[in-house]
Amino acid sequence: MPLITCKNIAKRYIKEVLFREFSFEFESGNQYVILGPNSSGKSTLLKIIGGVLAPTKGKVVFENNSVPEELFSFSSPEMHLLDDFTVQETFELHFQFKKPLIPLKEQWELANLNPFLAKKYSNLSSGLKNKVKLSLALFTDAPALLLDEPCTNFDEANSNWYNEMIERFWLKKLVVVASNQEIEYKFCKEKILLQHYKEN
Repeated sequence: MPLITCKNIAKRYIKEVLFREFSFEFESGNQYVILGPNSSGKSTLLKIIGGVLAPTKGKVVFENNSVPEELFSFSSPEMHLLDDFTVQETFELHFQFKKPLIPLKEQWELANLNPFLAKKYSNLSSGLKNKVKLSLALFTDAPALLLDEPCTNFDEANSNWYNEMIERFWLKKLVVVASNQEIEYKFCKEKILLQHYKEN
């Protein structure tokens, strides 16, 4: 059985139909990218797949009737973390609720975050804020990883780091990326073209 099955999903905002009749099976061990121009509904579909948003029509079925919180690790530029927490406190809080793939000290080492552990999240650059969010997702032990534009505000070195972490930890699990930047999805085996699910 697929880990996630979407059945005739549609999403409408007032008069605009973002997509319709989206039926798809997401298999564990495979990596998928949702492709489409900006504002085409990629992030919205990703949130529906992850159970964050409800579709206007259709339904999402999870393997063994699992709840989304147990299935997914998630990162998005829209995520909000606690501004007054230090980087270290942010990691410690997150992994009170989630199972880590590796110990915290190894996470910080791999992500080159040791120099910033005592800094408040609010004082980080936009690139570092995204690296913290993405690290939390990448280092969480979960059956599936959902990523919305994961390399936002990243330079080439951090984009390469992201791909290295995917290769090291996630190529045997389900990964779904919403993106239109090849650096973010070059490891994905299957492409989902959102324009195929637009209203004719």
